[in-house]
Amino acid sequence: MHAVVNAMRPGSVAVSHQSALVLHGLPIWGLDLSRVHVTRLDGRSGGVVAGVQHHLGVLTETDLGVVDGVLATSVARAAVESACTASFEVAVVGFDAALRAGRVAEDERRRLHSVTAFWPGSAGAREALRFGDGLSESVGESRLRVLMYEHGLPRPRLQTEYRDRHGLIGRVDFDFEGYDTVVEFDGALKYGGGSPQVLIREKRREDRLRALGLTVIRTDWSDLDHPAELAATLHRALGRHRRPA
Repeated sequence: MHAVVNAMRPGSVAVSHQSALVLHGLPIWGLDLSRVHVTRLDGRSGGVVAGVQHHLGVLTETDLGVVDGVLATSVARAAVESACTASFEVAVVGFDAALRAGRVAEDERRRLHSVTAFWPGSAGAREALRFGDGLSESVGESRLRVLMYEHGLPRPRLQTEYRDRHGLIGRVDFDFEGYDTVVEFDGALKYGGGSPQVLIREKRREDRLRALGLTVIRTDWSDLDHPAELAATLHRALGRHRRPA
């Protein structure tokens, strides 16, 4: 990417879209990385040139910064740019990560919601921006939130703390107001690669949650490959464990 930008006239372009997210070190799950994306700053036309996608756009000082010596759009701007050409699920992954990293202030969120009003694909991007939640701690958790939303499940709470008489048990990935059910997403790195000591600690944690009368449902990446089945499992669990009104 650096070589591509360095080959252009200084100040003529800014790295943008998913290419900027790469520079910023944010997750780029589901995004097309087959081309480097830049936005023209010199008023020249857009299009694909030598495998580089040139975009036309109006960038302010707020939209720009230098990352590793390269001029690029901000995290917030790059997330919106990418979201306009991505699915809702992919866009939410990007916004959750940007919010989690503290890179999208509330005033910036409002500004981008306004300036993108007439961009192609912006309606879906703005919906994903509204849905974004920095409490989602991983790509898998973001995808699971979208699955719940798209399959009509109750809106979950994120990172709720539970305690018993011994003190803090820990935070759960998802729980639901009015239901004795928690959902945990087991990412590949979440429990230290599955060492015996970590697995024992996690079993004890889960036993303490169950002792509170909670049903614990564990999910992982493989479950996301079968969204209808996972959604049905969650619907059944919530149906069985709803608290009396």
